Amino acid sequence: MKQQTGTVSEPPQDQKTFDCIIIGAGHNGLASGVVLARNGQRVLVLEKNNYVGGMGGTREILKGCRNEVGASCLFPLSGEIKHYFDFESHGVELLPLPVMAVNLTGATGRPLIFFKNPIKLSFNILRSFGPGAMLGFIRLMKFCEYPARVLDRFSARKAPRKLEDIIAEATTPQQREHLELAFKGSAMDIIDKFFPDPVKHRELRASMAFAAVQATYKGPYTPGSGLCLIYTMAQEGSEGLMQRVKGGIGRLSECLAQQITDLGGEVRLKQPVSHILLEKGRAVGVELKDGSRIHATTIISNLDKQATFNGLLAGHTLANEDQQKVDAFTHRGAFVHMLFKLKGLPSYSPHLDKLNRIRGARFGGAMVLDPEQLQASYEACLRGELPEQIPLAFQIPTVVDSTLAPSGCHTASAYGFYFPCEAEKAQRGKLRDRMAEKIIDHICLHMPDFRELITDQAIFSSDHFASMQGVTNGDWTHGLLHPDQMIGERCLVEGTGHTTPVENLYLCGASCHPGPGVTFLPGYNCAHEIMAASMAQPKSNPDAGATSAGPAPTAHAA
Repeated sequence: MKQQTGTVSEPPQDQKTFDCIIIGAGHNGLASGVVLARNGQRVLVLEKNNYVGGMGGTREILKGCRNEVGASCLFPLSGEIKHYFDFESHGVELLPLPVMAVNLTGATGRPLIFFKNPIKLSFNILRSFGPGAMLGFIRLMKFCEYPARVLDRFSARKAPRKLEDIIAEATTPQQREHLELAFKGSAMDIIDKFFPDPVKHRELRASMAFAAVQATYKGPYTPGSGLCLIYTMAQEGSEGLMQRVKGGIGRLSECLAQQITDLGGEVRLKQPVSHILLEKGRAVGVELKDGSRIHATTIISNLDKQATFNGLLAGHTLANEDQQKVDAFTHRGAFVHMLFKLKGLPSYSPHLDKLNRIRGARFGGAMVLDPEQLQASYEACLRGELPEQIPLAFQIPTVVDSTLAPSGCHTASAYGFYFPCEAEKAQRGKLRDRMAEKIIDHICLHMPDFRELITDQAIFSSDHFASMQGVTNGDWTHGLLHPDQMIGERCLVEGTGHTTPVENLYLCGASCHPGPGVTFLPGYNCAHEIMAASMAQPKSNPDAGATSAGPAPTAHAA
């Protein structure tokens, strides 16, 4: 696709003037929009779909249901983000989960129950798996603290540093060794230190291994998979509890879109951008698919790097070094996502009958494999084959939120991993359908009546995510959690988090630090970086009763 450019002397076809145009109404794009609008910027958000939220959106897929295709649970938010956006005062209701997850290993494995109450969680691990496992879990959490802190997953308005610099700056050889293991070792190098017994610690080993590979396209024995384990285990103070959003996680994005509108900005749906307009190497506007053009001082892309530079800026030549950085990012969507409408609530098998009597235990969790099986699943995926059994995350959100389905019905979802996404495209449809059956088979191992309760279902592979959301290779992480593309390596211009080699063009999505997850940090940080670059002074927020988080950061802050 040849890149077309506009000229600043041409009158824009859209007669309204804007300071900022944001491409994509995902949660990060909307977060940027709210910050900029609160600080006096005229904001326009353009979204190609007919709903906001992107991969954190909620809409009807199965008749009468509110479905989430992408993110589904709200994980920890930084204190600054919670205060700034103050979702609950804007009508969002957060639902606590008495049981955040139940992880199941094999037909006879003991359930690993993650209670919201930390005392119940600790006691259950002690009672079910013994004092050695309890001590191992405490020691693992302690091990993760230091690398998680330097990973800066929850730090607002701070430019990320390169991983090698962080390791080199460690003050002692022991600290450097600690970081080398955490960021470059395999997940099993870490897990073996704390859960060494494959029999006594089986279920904990399997659950931790699964936590380490969902966003990596690696196996748990593959070097570099340890970083994803650290990323997953990172905590934000006392806010480390998983919650549901009533009405679906898309309510968060709907809330942000409303705030932008209330502040005088615009969010336009069904407005696909075909390319970014340039004038003398500077971004000056966008052209929509219908040929209309809109100009603005600043252009912000919520897409990943390759979708932005090789798609929206196709035909524009970057410097070789910059283009190499863009092309080096690894994107693989090795998953299948399934949605189900059920005519009743499924029950656990007789082996797991006690879970049927624990409040909230049927909400969801993971159905995992032993680490050796998990590694074999990854290697099968590399060969273009389906794993023998599908490791998966599952959820029945109507256990805590009945508004998501018609009366008497339930919704369920499952993410099955190690879909052979690099198989020939002509084969991927058949592989997807076979994998869907394998996912249902695995669920039925633990919930035998699940299949007979299904009244409708939908299947999405990474190919669907690529077309629906414009993400490269269907990769919801916008760049897999590999050591060579995290923290400072996620940035294109050193010392900044969101600035690009194209003047007036910024990135605000999960392709930026700290990466994937519904944290709002990439969008929030991007807006502050833009304001710092323009020497804008943040203004107070009269609507939410909060102020922007202090003065504009320095030019090198994210």
